[in-house]
Amino acid sequence: MSIDTNTPYKVPKEYEPKNKNFVPKTKPTSVFMIILGGILIAAITVAGIIGIIIGTNIAFKSIRDAVNQQEETEYNEGVNRA
Repeated sequence: MSIDTNTPYKVPKEYEPKNKNFVPKTKPTSVFMIILGGILIAAITVAGIIGIIIGTNIAFKSIRDAVNQQEETEYNEGVNRA
């Protein structure tokens, strides 16, 4: 038995769809849940970005204050020694 590879595959009739023009419809509750999920994901993303921005500002400020405080202590100790 030889197989002809030049002809396209023909699906048997029992596996063909009964209604070829069928378009599945989404329920209104499903659409609502999809929209609500999108809003929730967007809100979490925005909150995360804002948190990162505020967190880096606080971290830089605390590092800057620690460095300034250390410089002041070193300066004051130098003044007291003289």
